Amino acid sequence: MGGLLLFLAACTGPTPRSGDESGDDVGGPEHSGGETEETGDTDPYLGADLILWNATAIDVDGRREAVAIVIVGGLVREVVAVAEGEGAPPGAVDATRRFVVPGLVDPHVHLAHGGSTVLVGDTLAHNLRAQLAFGVTQVVDLGGPTSLIDLRDRLVAGGAPAPHLLVSGPFLTAAGSHPCETAPDPDLCVFVATEAEGLAAATTLRDAGADLVKVALADGGFSDWGPTPRLELGALDGIAAAGLPVYAHIDTSADLVDALAHGVSVAAHTPFDGPLTPEALAAAGGATALLTTISAFANVGRLVDGQLDPADPALLLTDAQRAAWSAVASDPGGQLVAGWVDANAEWTAAARANVATLLGADAPVVPASDAGYFFVPHGQGLHDELAELVALGLTPRHAMQRATWDARRALGVAGGRVAAGEPADLLLLASDPDDDVAALRDLDAVVLVGTSWTVAEILAADLLGDGSSGEGDACVEHADCASGACDGLAHACAGSCPTAYGVDDRDCGADAWCMPADGYGADAESVCRGEEPCDLYAQDCGPDPYDRACIPYDMDTNACWYAGPRRAGQSCSTAYEATSCEAGGYCSAVDSLCYDLCDPLAMDSCAIGRCHRYDTSAGEPWFGLCF
Repeated sequence: MGGLLLFLAACTGPTPRSGDESGDDVGGPEHSGGETEETGDTDPYLGADLILWNATAIDVDGRREAVAIVIVGGLVREVVAVAEGEGAPPGAVDATRRFVVPGLVDPHVHLAHGGSTVLVGDTLAHNLRAQLAFGVTQVVDLGGPTSLIDLRDRLVAGGAPAPHLLVSGPFLTAAGSHPCETAPDPDLCVFVATEAEGLAAATTLRDAGADLVKVALADGGFSDWGPTPRLELGALDGIAAAGLPVYAHIDTSADLVDALAHGVSVAAHTPFDGPLTPEALAAAGGATALLTTISAFANVGRLVDGQLDPADPALLLTDAQRAAWSAVASDPGGQLVAGWVDANAEWTAAARANVATLLGADAPVVPASDAGYFFVPHGQGLHDELAELVALGLTPRHAMQRATWDARRALGVAGGRVAAGEPADLLLLASDPDDDVAALRDLDAVVLVGTSWTVAEILAADLLGDGSSGEGDACVEHADCASGACDGLAHACAGSCPTAYGVDDRDCGADAWCMPADGYGADAESVCRGEEPCDLYAQDCGPDPYDRACIPYDMDTNACWYAGPRRAGQSCSTAYEATSCEAGGYCSAVDSLCYDLCDPLAMDSCAIGRCHRYDTSAGEPWFGLCF
């Protein structure tokens, strides 16, 4: 898998022990004196980069009291039993009455999304920091821009304090289906309908360096706009033929059975439309992993009834996220589609019951948050899933094992043990996770590739920040770019421009437009964004898979946008499809009314009124409006 060279060493650990909940102490390991081929030295601590002294190590192998974890070159070199009364070597970190466990894994996140029902700006940098600050050292981004592939590699190369990434790129889905039911978003969805299209799309992602493919089998009729198209199973066969692991968004038991029969290895949700069918339960054992994502349904109710408090600083939300979530909490009826709170309660109950059934059948259940989805916070979301598993009967140790050892086996990456030869991605805890799974949030430090970070250091550190990214290269923040600014939608460096939506701005030229870098308007920086050209009068954006209109953007650029039902003279906005003007119309920012577009160089181009000319920033005729 591209970009994860630190994880490509062969794993020599024990067979996963999903059913081992004994919690028995396996005792401290005996060391052989630490002799190495290079030096022949018998001091196990010589040359160590980091030593966690006199800790209690807890992992899939059990509980070992009074050990020293010796880290060299980003790996655990040795775990040494500490004799009673033995003094710590120079420079060791005193971990007495502290607990060392493997770093956590969240195999279902959306790093480019902030979990709000409205746009809250670019939250990528914040999301990366929040994940690591909650002890999550490995994440899988399941649906986002392809720029995250380049970012994955740059974060590893730069030793950034951010979780290791596996990246899928956009969903491969049916036109008009999840997650692009209402808006065509090329960064989030690629539409496929046939086996050949599925193979071509998955091959393109594979060749771009994606680690896996995310598909959406269907959106089972749970949307306010009704049932959405189902991905053709032939297309799914084509996707699987590209050779990458395939993760599937599924809703129903039938989805799970079909997905696993057509090359899917991981179900990105467990069924939540009702009780698990016997056929689905029988098929589930053939999955590599079944991801829980209970919080994706439960957090709607938690927000509305006050259990999830956006003002809680421990959630690590941005100010814009906090404001957006608070607005929903105070007025859910005005902010959410009708019946959605009640529907989520039903889905939550079904998901919990089905996860319990799967756990009872010893199916490969792995906790996953769907962080970035509505009201699921990055970092905290995984801990909510761990609490759900404990509430369903797992011991804290077993829940932790599923989020460490089991998750890494499902992903095919090394780690998940506190043992010699394993990656040194570890958590130093102040509380005993065998007593309470919530102890996994009680962090003294996160050790990432052998470097120790406190939570405060993680939240304050630069992720890339060296100013070495050139135009088009991956970036997280403006400081990453040698010139220009970081485009917070594409997460790539782009040319900057002085004034977003500026009527006199000519810096972007005819094929781009000046927009706030975070896509929100709260960012002081603006960047030039290219748009696929379209013809205002031919209206050539096309009806597939949505009705789209070609409209004037900025002061010299045309772009495809939603085509809605509003006609000339009716009120409008460009916020979303239902309030947009029909193709050939334009929503005026002056009076929020639709006007018919017209060609100012053509005679009699208006059925009503006359054509009023609007010029480009260079003073050339651009478009006209009839009034």
